[in-house]
Parts: sequence; structure tokens; C-alpha cells
Amino acid sequence: MQIRRAAPQDFLQIAALDREAWKEGNSPEFIPDGEHVWRLWMEHAIVFCAEMETRIVGAILAFPCIGGPYCIHKVFVRNDLRGKGIGSRLFEVMLEEIDKHQLQTFLTVDPENDAAISLYEKWGFTGRRFVKGYYRPEEDRYVLSRMSR
Repeated sequence: MQIRRAAPQDFLQIAALDREAWKEGNSPEFIPDGEHVWRLWMEHAIVFCAEMETRIVGAILAFPCIGGPYCIHKVFVRNDLRGKGIGSRLFEVMLEEIDKHQLQTFLTVDPENDAAISLYEKWGFTGRRFVKGYYRPEEDRYVLSRMSR
């Protein structure tokens, strides 16, 4: 497996993988980000992908926000390859890039997802600001922040 910076021509594969990963989430009835936004993110955000034999099997995205911080918005891995450390490796590569550029970042996480919260805190995310109805009335989130190291 190889982790590399995603290229503009990868957007269709990554968008398709995003749709598949979304089906496994808590709200599969909502539409995930489409090809149009992935095409823009390829050029204007930080996107890394995991690749096996020319096939993209995972991706991570951080995009810039007004005011300076970057939002780590998505990390996902092909369903049959989850639990093999690919998502963690994508996250580590992203954090190396963020630290190289001295960027402040934040992410959101389901307050019930103790495993993810522990992992994010291990990587230096702090704060746990609770936001009720962050996405939809029934979707509460913690917002965690991280300063570059």
C-alpha cells in the first residue's frame, strides 16, 4: 500500500469510495459529497489517498476555512480493508503535512464515538466543544482543535 497526495484525476475514484463509505454511517439516507466538490477539493484542499495496485482504497481531506484553520473533514477506507491501520496511516500523513505548514486544525466527531475521540486526543486534538444539532437536529458533535507541532 502506498499513501500519496491525491491528484485532480483521482476525484472520481475518491468520490465513489466516499459514497460507499457513507452507506455504512449513521445517516445513510443523506447524500454524501459529490464529484463536483471532490474535483474542487483536489485542487484547493489537502487530500491524500491510500492506493493498492492502482486502486484507491482510502482518502483523507482537510480544507481551509475563512479565518485560517483547516477542517479535517473526512477520512474513509474501503469497507473490506477497515481495521488494518490504513485510516490511521492516512491521518498520520495528513498531520505531518499540517505540521509542516504550521496549520491550526479542527474536526468534528460523534460524542458517542469513544474510540475515535481517544485516537484524536492521542494525536493532539483537544477541547471537546459540544455542539447540539451540528449537522441536523439529531446529530450532535464535539469539535476538537489542534495546534501544529
